[in-house]
Amino acid sequence: MKKSIARLIILLLSMLMMTAGCQSTQPTTKQLLQEDYVQMTDAELLIYYQQLVEGIEEPSSGGGGFGFGLGVGIGVGSSSSVGLGASKGPEREYTTEALQQRRNQVRLELARRGLEPATSY
Repeated sequence: MKKSIARLIILLLSMLMMTAGCQSTQPTTKQLLQEDYVQMTDAELLIYYQQLVEGIEEPSSGGGGFGFGLGVGIGVGSSSSVGLGASKGPEREYTTEALQQRRNQVRLELARRGLEPATSY
């Protein structure tokens, strides 16, 4: 019985580690808003603009708080259970509105430089 519980815990922990390793490499909303777009090269600015557009389209891409929980239950007889959970909460400080404002600022900077962002369909 103890071996099966230990195997279950190891399995759940390994699944948690695999999902944590598969998270998106896209910058969080906070990281996007901290960038200094005026100092960027033309190529960097075009990429940055696209990242802003993607961040607005997918507001859940922003980083938020991370929660982790583990629960163990022991029943009557030989029954027992183990629960493991992880969650990523929404980002409260940085909203889609802030990304839209930054996108508009970057769009003006692109126009000032004579650049046209690529349209994604």
